[in-house]
Amino acid sequence: MRLPFGSLRTNLIAAFVAVIGVSLLLASGAFAYLLREYQVQRESDRLKEVAGVYMAQVVRMARGGASLQVISAQLDQSADDAGVRVLLLDDRGLVLHDTDDNSFAGRTFALPPNPGHRPNVYQGIQEGMVLTVASGPGVFQPALSIAVASPEQSLTNAWRDVLPRLSVAALSALLVSIGIAWWLASTITRPMMQITRASEEMAHGNLDPDLALPETNDEVGRLSKAFTIMAREVAISHRAMRDLLANASHDLRTPLTSISGFAGALVDGTLSGAEGASEAGRIIGEEAERMRRLVEDLLYLGRIQSGDLALQRDPVDLAELARAARARFLFRAQEGGTHFEVRAADPVPMLGDAHRIGQVLDNLLENAFKFTPPTGSVTVTVALEGGRPGSAMRPGRSPQTAVLSVHNTGSYIPPEEAQRVFERFYQVDKARAGNRGSGLGLSIAREIVQAHGGRIDLVSAIQTGTSFIVRLPALEIGGPTPLPSSDTARPAEVGAAR
Repeated sequence: MRLPFGSLRTNLIAAFVAVIGVSLLLASGAFAYLLREYQVQRESDRLKEVAGVYMAQVVRMARGGASLQVISAQLDQSADDAGVRVLLLDDRGLVLHDTDDNSFAGRTFALPPNPGHRPNVYQGIQEGMVLTVASGPGVFQPALSIAVASPEQSLTNAWRDVLPRLSVAALSALLVSIGIAWWLASTITRPMMQITRASEEMAHGNLDPDLALPETNDEVGRLSKAFTIMAREVAISHRAMRDLLANASHDLRTPLTSISGFAGALVDGTLSGAEGASEAGRIIGEEAERMRRLVEDLLYLGRIQSGDLALQRDPVDLAELARAARARFLFRAQEGGTHFEVRAADPVPMLGDAHRIGQVLDNLLENAFKFTPPTGSVTVTVALEGGRPGSAMRPGRSPQTAVLSVHNTGSYIPPEEAQRVFERFYQVDKARAGNRGSGLGLSIAREIVQAHGGRIDLVSAIQTGTSFIVRLPALEIGGPTPLPSSDTARPAEVGAAR
């Protein structure tokens, strides 16, 4: 449906004004209808009261012995001052005197029956005139009556006297409502206009617009909050993509330069002899393998983040995985003079993919050994939080958590770097990034852990070193459950991070 105006604010104002205008119109109509009945009754009561007053005046003068001429003259003066038309009637309804130049003198009007001693006020319409007749007591002879004559429209249209004031009130209310509608529309559309301008800026390449949106709990506030989060995530994603391209290009350029250089040396004969050709082939093969691992890590990370990676859901013993990792990394620890210890005495069962969890452990150990100085130590700890190993889940007890910790001494990650170590290609030690791996290992580890419903935390201190702590939902069992052996948990080689 196409809106009649070009801007949302104008359409909102028009809608508010239309609703308010229709509401005022309906309210004014209902009020005028009710007021009409009230005004007609009020005018009728006023005419009866006037007739009664003049009748009392006539009775008083008649009792005082005033003649008809004196009574008529007094009625002329009083009616002229009050602006009304008064008829003096006898008991047959004959007009004896008319204060309006005796226009009705000699005419006869039907009178109501005389009730007796108390005055009777009668009101009716005759010949387009509203006659309000007040009859005097029958003790006076001749019996006299007073009739206040007014046009029929004066009674039926009495309510129209308030229409001007009612119109002024309605117009004032409409103007005030337009102001309120303008304010409401501006309040609603101001964040929308800011979001629109920010969207246009993002469309033109500014992916980090300066937004100052209101923080409210209504729909507009939630939209503003969601847009702010979206803009921030888009900016982070764009920066990450830009860094990814820059880092991937850099990491690919180095082995490509080596491959190109040694291949050119083989072609132009710079490297002669079997030994030179063998050395060149070895270096070319190593650099090609380095490129292959980098590309595979990138593709693997992309599969995890897109949700295309299928994970096995089998019982896994983290303690067994840790002991298997000790066998793989023990020679490396002895070669570098690093103390390597695995603390995994009791089984720690969980449900997951043994190959991928082993990959997480290998990535963390690769980082630990790379950043541990000689005579330092690397410690792997596996334990359960929230209960004893192998115990069944009891009602009211919190779920168990499988905890895998990899700690190394001699390295420190500042707090400002702690949140970024899981970003792709991010290197804490940028000066030595060239021989510290691709910077994808921790990103892959975090994505695998999150895919298993867990989280990975970093704790680092200058005195004690750095710990990466993985927390995963533990498998609640009521008895022994066969777990896979360490042979099936041996992961493929992946790139190191940090």
